[in-house]
Amino acid sequence: MNPFEESKIPRLDQLSYSNIQTATLAMGCFWSPEAFFGAIKGVIRNRVGFAGGTTPAPTYRNLADHIETVQVEFDPEQVTYAQLLEKFFAKHTPTQEPRKRQYTSAIFYHSPEQQQAAQDAIKAAEERFKAKVLTQLIPYETFHLAEERHQKWKLRRHTEVLRELQKIYPGFEAFNNSTAVARVNGYVGGYGEQDIFMEEISSLGLSAPVQNIMLALFMAQGTLGFPFSHGLSPSKGTNAL
Repeated sequence: MNPFEESKIPRLDQLSYSNIQTATLAMGCFWSPEAFFGAIKGVIRNRVGFAGGTTPAPTYRNLADHIETVQVEFDPEQVTYAQLLEKFFAKHTPTQEPRKRQYTSAIFYHSPEQQQAAQDAIKAAEERFKAKVLTQLIPYETFHLAEERHQKWKLRRHTEVLRELQKIYPGFEAFNNSTAVARVNGYVGGYGEQDIFMEEISSLGLSAPVQNIMLALFMAQGTLGFPFSHGLSPSKGTNAL
């Protein structure tokens, strides 16, 4: 079977976009934030990696001065950068010092417009938290992709679902860049809105039995109500690591 035969590609991955923008954000341990953003309608693809440091070629075991980061590509006609920043501040507590630099809360802006939006979002967050926000605002320079085993971490915990998607995308790059894969990674982690999940489940390229597994996982965990813990890692609850 040709894995890229058009009839085998998930419908969600056959969509085209006239304007794709990028957001690069850090809000603690990157596994759950990747899943969280992947479940948002309008997010096209995402990946985890390292940014904000000076050491060349960082790895998960040797981050040096880098920060665990999620990079999100999105369609601004469906979800705006400002809306992504609202979700960013809603799901972690950026008013507490991280226990390590790698868990720092940070926004890496790609343009003056993103810089202004981030400044506005920080001001709004400080008003809501009634405390100083410690999120670092950093001009984007370089994003180092994390090792394959860290990409789509939530999905990799569910082998039946994972294997079916890997049959469609046996190569790592195509797998990691798939909208359907990003969405499934979010949904199996219990993230996302139920109505959107039900709308999209048939467009993810999964067989009926695996769709049923997805449905059971999503409904058992519920939609996310637990914020990530002060820029370190998810709070204990349905989506704790």
